[in-house]
Amino acid sequence: MNERRVVTDDGVELALFRLRAYRDGRPVVLLVHGAFSDHRLWTRRGCAHYLAECGLDVWLADLRHHGASAREPAPRAWRFEDWVLRDAPALVRRVRDEMIDAPVAWLGHSAGGAVGLCAAARSPADARCDALVTFGTPGPRRMGLARWGGAGLMIAIARTLGRFPARALGVGSEDEAAGILADWLGWNVRGAWRGRDGYDYWAALRAVSVPYLAVAGSADRLFAPAAGCAQVVDQIGSSSKLLTVQPGLSHRGLVLSHRARDTAWRAAATWILETLRR
Repeated sequence: MNERRVVTDDGVELALFRLRAYRDGRPVVLLVHGAFSDHRLWTRRGCAHYLAECGLDVWLADLRHHGASAREPAPRAWRFEDWVLRDAPALVRRVRDEMIDAPVAWLGHSAGGAVGLCAAARSPADARCDALVTFGTPGPRRMGLARWGGAGLMIAIARTLGRFPARALGVGSEDEAAGILADWLGWNVRGAWRGRDGYDYWAALRAVSVPYLAVAGSADRLFAPAAGCAQVVDQIGSSSKLLTVQPGLSHRGLVLSHRARDTAWRAAATWILETLRR
């Protein structure tokens, strides 16, 4: 993969990777991880390479405090909205600068899907994508972890330590910054995607008109049950929207299960190609 360095408007350096440089205007997919992971989520079992084999120009992002992106100067001060308002626009603009007129789809897993949705609702027009795909992204109050009380405990641990120790607990490859995790889980506990300035991202989804595909796993009950993913589909204003529930896949299994190749990955690739080639 070829790496680029992208600087956000608050001076944070992000890593952005491209599998291969195509010059034929084919549709682009920007892969964005969620909490506790980084861009390697998409290469670990071959999802990124599968999408490339299907005919997409594949890019992979590391959000701040993850992977090869900056972890300083102030990770304790970073919030979930920094991903939405700073990282997402910078990454999309860089992809568009290089791809010129090629259409771009955002494909985010879990919280990475929520970043794409919220950025579509609030980012400047030149930093938005032409289509949105989410793997396991629930609506507010529909995250199983939040409904069963586990989210509050995770927030408390993260605030005490300044991070959530995902690696030590075996729940992911990346520890999560306390402010980022507290905001994202807090949105789901409170049942509202509301910014620190009062902006209502959930209500703003009504104005998002780009095509949207939500992919859920039937075995995902803890993070993004199918009903939670359906809530996002119902809320978004797009006239072209679809929910597909893939049998037997867990939250991480949407990206990491060997069965996902012929289910979740194929559904996403087919939909993106059909949508962006119209």
